[in-house]
Amino acid sequence: MPTCLASSSGLFRSAVHPHSSYTRELLRHAARNVAGSRRTRPSVRRAALSTSTALSASHEEQRTHTLTVLHKTSALIPRILPSSKRSPDGPPVHESLQFWEDVLSQVHEDLTLSPEQKDKARVRVVVYGVDEHSGVSDLVTALLEDPFVSEDQKRTLRSRWDSQPEGSRYVKLQYGTSPSGEGDIVHIQSSWLQHFGMPLELSELRPSSASESAKALYTADVPIILCNPTFTPLHSILPVSPEPLPVTRKHIILAVSVPSPTHSAAGAQVSHITTLAAQEDLRVVPVDPARALHGLEQLGYGPATPISVQRYQDDVTGSNVAGVTHAVKAILSGTTSNDTGLTGSSRVVAVHIQTGRALIQDALTTCRAALRHAELEADTVLTGTSSLRGQMEEAKAKVHLEVFGSPDKNGDEIAKAVGEARKHVKVTMDALQWYKLFWRVDDIREIVTAAVDRAWCRDLERKLVFHAGRLAALQSSFKDSTSALCRSFPPSSPYHSPVLHNTLERIISSPLYPLTAGALTAPLRSRQSQLGYPTERLHVSAQRAVITMSGSLLGGFGVAWAGWASELGLMGGLVNVGMGVETAMGVGMLGAALGVRWAVGRWDKAKKRWWRDWNRVGEGLERDLKATLTSAMEQHVTLVPETACSGLEKIVTKRMAEVQELKGEVRTLEAEISVPTIPSSTP
Repeated sequence: MPTCLASSSGLFRSAVHPHSSYTRELLRHAARNVAGSRRTRPSVRRAALSTSTALSASHEEQRTHTLTVLHKTSALIPRILPSSKRSPDGPPVHESLQFWEDVLSQVHEDLTLSPEQKDKARVRVVVYGVDEHSGVSDLVTALLEDPFVSEDQKRTLRSRWDSQPEGSRYVKLQYGTSPSGEGDIVHIQSSWLQHFGMPLELSELRPSSASESAKALYTADVPIILCNPTFTPLHSILPVSPEPLPVTRKHIILAVSVPSPTHSAAGAQVSHITTLAAQEDLRVVPVDPARALHGLEQLGYGPATPISVQRYQDDVTGSNVAGVTHAVKAILSGTTSNDTGLTGSSRVVAVHIQTGRALIQDALTTCRAALRHAELEADTVLTGTSSLRGQMEEAKAKVHLEVFGSPDKNGDEIAKAVGEARKHVKVTMDALQWYKLFWRVDDIREIVTAAVDRAWCRDLERKLVFHAGRLAALQSSFKDSTSALCRSFPPSSPYHSPVLHNTLERIISSPLYPLTAGALTAPLRSRQSQLGYPTERLHVSAQRAVITMSGSLLGGFGVAWAGWASELGLMGGLVNVGMGVETAMGVGMLGAALGVRWAVGRWDKAKKRWWRDWNRVGEGLERDLKATLTSAMEQHVTLVPETACSGLEKIVTKRMAEVQELKGEVRTLEAEISVPTIPSSTP
């Protein structure tokens, strides 16, 4: 026969009226066990009294140390945790600044109680069901209901939610000899609330993700989470749990609702659950609250018979509700293992100190997670800027080949265009022979200028206009990508910079920002205009050549005529060149030929000089077009993304410096809170 759980947990009360001699004997045996378990030897009492003063001083030292770290942590978390209001896209409630300020405020309140408040302080045990099928209400009833209390006590316990305001998410239960269901706290006579040597307050939470439920669960000294794996699989709450489950707490009891948890058939399921929960350092207790209630009903109605007692024992033992009690006792005993000489209220303070230290550690862990998230967010920003920069560098590397083509034996598109224009202009220049200068000398400038206008890189200009349109589309694409990157940061993000947004908008709205065809074709016009001076100089050279040739011809003819006139005695002998007719004519013709030859040479040199200027202009055009294309990429196409990337990278650099500083402060506080301050007591 299994051991009777009622006697070991104090469920049989001396105030119960037995219904049979067997029951009276059973109750006497239970009373003796309870009395024996509560009887303390005088020597133990004297040892406890002798060490109580030292323990109190040690706890005061630890309380002071915890408060010091608490104040530092409270000052640190506003610099780390997000302060935005709760929103679907915002951080979870247990990662927000307001939540942890409320939690740490509760810790401060627990550690700064007045003597009167210490007497009323209680260890907080919170029972939370992850869904409506978890059976949390049955578990609380099974824990707190004694089988032989009065009907008023049972009615008060089972109707505890009826006394709460509509919409209430939790109910608090405390020990009281007179049943009371009025107000925020329900008082019941339950031996379970007095089973641990210190005052307890048990709170039952309804399934909810509200922040007040999360706060109550986090600030509990012993949180008990009840889950029915049939409706809520364990893998959905472990290892990453939805709020408000505080899986980072080490004193959590995970009660898993399974039928007949002590039966061998449930061993495999419980083993799997235990292995899964071990990753989170949780205490797993399989329970069957419904069976425990069924066992209570065996003794709660009608006379207590050996059969009903046996059924009660079987159901209560099979439900394993006592496993929850043992887990709670193990947690509280571990917290106050060296505090045997303290009173109940002092034990409560000791438990609150340990809870406060755990919550401070949780807050620092949350800060560390927030800082890690900040690092990941910075990495995401750098990934976005790197991707955008990669696109820009790729576009810059490809644009010259796309616009000007790859060089071959005839050069790139610029060299080909200049060479093609040279061919067309050369036809006109070759047609300007020296003998045609006499009747076209005044039209040289216009003829050459018109030829240059007709032939000057027309195909290249059309290609540049086409590529200017492509670059304008690329500019718009980069602008959209930049806007998408900047809009990806919510207003609460440190990378949401109104200053940067204003700078980008100012650049985009500038009249110089749009990329037009003239931005690429401007060097064609400027370099073509540079041929104006060489053309003007060619025109002057043509005029000089004509004058020289005309003068040479006239001079030669004049000498020849003077010799002929001297031979014939014309003009009364006034003209006398001192040579014969043949000689004078030869000299005149030679002078005319030499003059014409010299003028023709000067004209050829002038044309060659013009072609040298053409070549220099062509070389300069190639440099100007490539420099203009590079400038257009930097000053137009990639200006907005480059500005955005530079601004975001500066913010990332500043942010990462702040994160490293904050991580150092978190590590310092973690080291302070992890240092034990209570020395081991000496008996």
